[in-house]
Amino acid sequence: MHELSYVMSLAKQAANAAEQNHAAKVEAVSVSIGEMTGLVPEYMVRYWSSAVKNTVLDGSELRVTLVPVEIRCAQCGDTYHPSAENEYLCPRCRTARGRLLHGREFMIDSITVDDEEDPESPEDP
Repeated sequence: MHELSYVMSLAKQAANAAEQNHAAKVEAVSVSIGEMTGLVPEYMVRYWSSAVKNTVLDGSELRVTLVPVEIRCAQCGDTYHPSAENEYLCPRCRTARGRLLHGREFMIDSITVDDEEDPESPEDP
């Protein structure tokens, strides 16, 4: 399961970003994962709590958006999602040549932090 190594890397990047921005507590990390990455979002979410234990991310939620594959046909310029229904060809002109526009993404979209003041911390004068 290569999801675990991706989750560990993601957790490290998110924790570093949170710490660089002086976040005391992270509530959620939102990511986009392309269909062609081969990653299974359910496994990513399942491994998240173990990967972030005892970090600034502990207790946070991993939110995953699956990005579908989108191709731009080299012949007619139409964009489409290749599938078994269209035989992985452009539905408009039936060409197999095209350029991948989306579907290989793996990126952090946002990190949501708890920005409430600690009630026990002294107020700034």
